[in-house]
Amino acid sequence: MSQTRPAGEIASELKQQLDGAQELDDKVERAVPLISRCFGVATDEVALFLADERKTVLHFIWPLRLKQVGFIPWSSHDSLAARTAREGRVFLNNTFASVHHASFFEKIRLKDGIAARPKPIQKIISVPMVANGEVRGVIQVSRKGEEGDELADFSMADAEMLVDLAGVLAAGL
Repeated sequence: MSQTRPAGEIASELKQQLDGAQELDDKVERAVPLISRCFGVATDEVALFLADERKTVLHFIWPLRLKQVGFIPWSSHDSLAARTAREGRVFLNNTFASVHHASFFEKIRLKDGIAARPKPIQKIISVPMVANGEVRGVIQVSRKGEEGDELADFSMADAEMLVDLAGVLAAGL
């Protein structure tokens, strides 16, 4: 597991971060650094999506560059985020790069001034954000790198931690 602090302590800190902001963008900008530190990943290896009211699309709310670019149809069969939302279940995949998936968004440069192409997602945890029994969105934490890079696997404990954090996010966003 990437984090040595108790899950309840991290969830409590996340709740405080969310409670300390009014606007959605402020809440997200407070939450993402905490989540990225928790899993030992960069902030651009965290993705947050919110579902529209009719459950027709998932809108990116993080990374900010992707928020400006688009959305994912709820019905998409090539999107892990859409599948996570539709099925309301957790996915952990430490061989994600070898699985057919929508990779369009992986190719978008998330930071200005970087000429190198973005690294593909190699490992991922995808968790529905559920509040009051309803899927409100999806959070994904990934590890990006080139094929053959030595990247730590995600564990079931990591997935369980992300489920706890997803519940806090669902209630607080």
